[in-house]
Parts: sequence; C-alpha cells; structure tokens
Amino acid sequence: MLSHVYLFFVSSQSGYELYQPLRRLPPKAILKICIELAKKLNPSIVLSIHTDKQTTVLGTLASCKIVRADKPGEEVDIACHNIKEDCTLLGGAFAKGNVSARRRRKILSDPIKLKDYFATDTVYTFDFYEWIANLNNWTLPLGFTSIDLEQILGRQPIHWVGKTGDRYIWSGGIINRKLLSEEQPREEEDDLLDDDD
Repeated sequence: MLSHVYLFFVSSQSGYELYQPLRRLPPKAILKICIELAKKLNPSIVLSIHTDKQTTVLGTLASCKIVRADKPGEEVDIACHNIKEDCTLLGGAFAKGNVSARRRRKILSDPIKLKDYFATDTVYTFDFYEWIANLNNWTLPLGFTSIDLEQILGRQPIHWVGKTGDRYIWSGGIINRKLLSEEQPREEEDDLLDDDD
C-alpha cells in the first residue's frame, strides 16, 4: 500500500480532458509559443491540443489551489469551506511556514524535487477549486478581456480528471447551465439534422 501512496504523490496529475475539437484557437505558431511558455513555468504540465483527446494536466500538488499537510488527528475539517494553505510539515523549503501557494506550485511542479517532500506519517488535504476560468459565467478572464468558453469548447462539458499514467483516480464533468439551454449555435443545429432532411 505504501508504494501505491508514494506513486500517487509523486506521479499523479490532475486537469482537464476534452473529447471534441477545440474551436477558434490561435494560429499554431502562437499556440506553440504559449505551450512552450507554460512548460517553462510548470515543468509538470502536459498539454495535448491537436489530438483526438485534448488534455491539459499538471502534477497534482502543482495544480491545487490549496494544499495542507497535517499530523494524523490534527487534519483540517474539509467541510469547513475555509481551508488555509499550510505545507510546513513538508519540510525543506516549506519548513518555516512562509511559502505561498504560488511558490509551492512552482517548487512542486518539478517532478524531481517533488520526491523530497513525501512523508507517510502526514495527512494531505487538497483543494482543487477552479481559479483560472470563471465557471459561473463560463468565461476565461485574461485581465484586459475575457473569452466565452463556449466559443472555444463548443457545448461540451469539461472533463476534470485525476490520474496516474493512464489510470483514472477520478473523473467528473463540469458544465454551465447556459449550455443546457434549448438555444444552440446554428452550425451545431446543422450537425444535428439527419442527412435525409
């Protein structure tokens, strides 16, 4: 069992998978630059855009909004909705307790360094709430503007996954109520018609 827990800790990834082509992507040259930049910022990221299954996953500890490490019996109540970042028990760079979530994501995005921070006598709590896209209004805020996710994703849900290699730990769909409406873009209505119509 211990080897399975260790394997999860150092090799697990979480992120998104999509099963329909993305739309209105920037030109391939710009997309390539963006992917290279993302990989420099987070070495654990796996981006697969021009495939049958578009994937964006990161090392789990590098992608969580909040991570806590507690002694058994002292772990936070996950129902409190007020979990605070605390990785002091990870030791090393975290030992003084003054490492922000942003810095933790940077440190733990390196799979080689990640191995140094695993302990079997620690309870880990992860908070995965979405912090990049605004799922309430189904947009991707870019600071100076925002992009409607339906323009990029179409009407498909986002599949949120956790996995080690090809093995899924969890998988769930994220959808916004506006995608459930009767109104559909014209091009998709055409796709729904039979050839005989």
